[in-house]
Amino acid sequence: MSEFDRIGSSEIEHQIEVELRDTDKVGPPLVRNVLQEPRDRWYGQLAVRVYDSLSEHKDYEDVLPAAAAIELLRESVRLRSRLLVTLTDKHAHSLTLEPTAALLAGDYFYTAAFSSLRSVPDSRSGDCFEILTAVLETITGTFARAYTPDKSVEYDKAVFLDETAGSLGEGAAILGGTFAGLDEPNHRHFERLGRELSVVRQIRLILDADPSEATVVPPAIDQEQLRALAERRQDHANRVLDTLSETVDVTRLRAFAEATTTVQDEVGSATDGDALD
Repeated sequence: MSEFDRIGSSEIEHQIEVELRDTDKVGPPLVRNVLQEPRDRWYGQLAVRVYDSLSEHKDYEDVLPAAAAIELLRESVRLRSRLLVTLTDKHAHSLTLEPTAALLAGDYFYTAAFSSLRSVPDSRSGDCFEILTAVLETITGTFARAYTPDKSVEYDKAVFLDETAGSLGEGAAILGGTFAGLDEPNHRHFERLGRELSVVRQIRLILDADPSEATVVPPAIDQEQLRALAERRQDHANRVLDTLSETVDVTRLRAFAEATTTVQDEVGSATDGDALD
């Protein structure tokens, strides 16, 4: 087992705690509540494993701040997503939030995400800042279109997943690659890999959700559509991994993908899930 195989959610969680060590003193109470919810820190782990597949130096402490940054940004956009559901959906759901508290907590996570980059070497900090900014702008624009009051306009379901969870996955992969000196054409391959794996993983989470705790996040996608979409995206991801394997050792990255994104064949009874869970 390599050093990177031992870097999981707990190490990334610790890095997040370091970034938010004064939360109890100055942060909104909802921040602490959110942090107590179980997370696998998948996006942070993806950043670490991409770095592992590309870097010759193998110093995980270099990439941990970026792994924490993408997870903190994830928490910010999750709160925005949940707040939009609270404010716009007329059906019963489990995402009721007090708007002011949710806005303050989301802003706190957003600020912490970018602040965590202060320990990144100057040669990489600008690139990391641009990556996080691009992810946030894409998701913000997607929310604006998906939650439009014009109900006659149906937002494309696959695009919604691509531009929310997919954007986070793409950002995580490129953050990890940035620390390893990722260049073309592998840059494009890792962008796509992160996006495709993240969409497949999100579909798996939606399908595996407990129906009694299911959330309502438009646009709705039925199970048949979800599974078909997951199969296509899994195939795309596998092709990218095959292409990368010609020049990069993706053995551990492939194992991580298989262990965390595979959608089971069984049809369950889940409904729609949080778009950024």
